[in-house]
Amino acid sequence: MRYCILASGSNGNAVYIEHGETRILLDAGISGKQLRSRLVENCERDLADLTAVLITHEHDDHIKGLVQVAKHTDGPIYMTEGTQAALPDKARPDDLSRCAIVREDQPFYIGDICVTPFAVSHDAEQPVAYRFDSPDGSLAVVTDLGYVNDHQKTLLQDCDAYVFESNHDVDMLRAGRYPWHLKRRILGDKGHLSNIDAAYALIDILPDKPIDVHLAHLSEDNNHPDLAILTVEQILRDARPVTKETTALHKTSRKAASPIFEMSRARV
Repeated sequence: MRYCILASGSNGNAVYIEHGETRILLDAGISGKQLRSRLVENCERDLADLTAVLITHEHDDHIKGLVQVAKHTDGPIYMTEGTQAALPDKARPDDLSRCAIVREDQPFYIGDICVTPFAVSHDAEQPVAYRFDSPDGSLAVVTDLGYVNDHQKTLLQDCDAYVFESNHDVDMLRAGRYPWHLKRRILGDKGHLSNIDAAYALIDILPDKPIDVHLAHLSEDNNHPDLAILTVEQILRDARPVTKETTALHKTSRKAASPIFEMSRARV
């Protein structure tokens, strides 16, 4: 399985996932033009090559390019019933019959990739995150949630790679320019994970094997990529030294796609 983080941040999110002839776009939070450009340049794929599109929730930074993407691909568009109902008119594909409803904790297959949606706590109608299992490895993409519960930690065990929210540094957020009502939203149970929240969740999730963790959805105003890496690294080192040594931490960007990452380890 191969994957590329096309964009990650408060102004746009998208991840490309591929195994064999199965090609999935998770979220379309940047313009169709940008998505096409990054797919071509970084993945050697076009929008027309996509097998399916998955949506986590209806916020603009996850659906901004959905209408344009839908015009260039014939594949189904997967989302929860609540997300479909909450889509703003400007983001509704012309043919809603293409929308396939997903349900929390009910896995389904797209090609030979097993997709497991699961509920997350966020201020959207029916948001989900996803785990992807292929014969070559497993990837979880977990962003836009206020906390990580025990059920989610159990479901996220033994992946080979994680795209995991590390949205803000609490001190930067509290001292920053955001109005208090927005700070409360971000810090709340339906907001976003801080660097510290992410680190402590990962302590309970990460397996003792070589893995990649991409710290995602970093705030431009209330975080810094190096600070996120340092915070998570220090907490992992103190709590689980072995895990720290086997975990490769990566930054993500809203402005540019990541390299292509490839899993070749067969699951046992």
